Amino acid sequence: MIDALCTDPIGAGAALLIGLFGSAHCLVMCGGITAAFSLSVPEAKRRGLIFWSLIGSASAGRIVSYTALGVVFGLLGGWLRADHELLTMGFRLVAGGVLIAMGLWVSQVWQGLSALERLGARFVVPVIERVRSRAAPDRPINAFKYGLAWGFLPCGLVYSALLWSASTGHAGQAGTQMLLFGLGTVPAILGAGYLSAGIKFSIESPWFRRGSGALIGLYGLWTLLPALMIT
Repeated sequence: MIDALCTDPIGAGAALLIGLFGSAHCLVMCGGITAAFSLSVPEAKRRGLIFWSLIGSASAGRIVSYTALGVVFGLLGGWLRADHELLTMGFRLVAGGVLIAMGLWVSQVWQGLSALERLGARFVVPVIERVRSRAAPDRPINAFKYGLAWGFLPCGLVYSALLWSASTGHAGQAGTQMLLFGLGTVPAILGAGYLSAGIKFSIESPWFRRGSGALIGLYGLWTLLPALMIT
């Protein structure tokens, strides 16, 4: 069962690290969304376990959206490449290139992936905002629906992770990668108080950013190597 879902444990682990290392971006990109979520919660429910159950439900919805998108992209990637060796190598080249781009982005050396966010914002945001506005997070089920919509909001890091997941050509692996990617972003979204401040300080440290970006880039080079040796 595990083998059917995760054919590349290293890739799955890398997805978790990318989500965690990219959390500094999530604090910038999703911080406003988190604040808007908090303000949407009835004032009487903005404290204690009730609030955490609501924001936890929203995070669960967001991760479900990521996972579902991963499965779809994995199926699409598998359908496109089928048994064609050339397409397989092409997908590997794309995956390696995307990972290197993510590494450069996380380390703040190059911000070119922001173009994906601008493209998504133009076409996706109007639709998602209409859906999200109908799900006031006053109960866990409504917060979950809010999170489902949140998962489709444009994010260059998410789009890049989806392209990388599609290159696996395997629905289980792609879904697993996006699930772990989503889990990796949770500390930045849920973090609060002293613990949140400590996490934020660490992930916004230039050394942490550069080191984590370098690790992601090295994994991208490792992904590229077999394709480059063949070509």
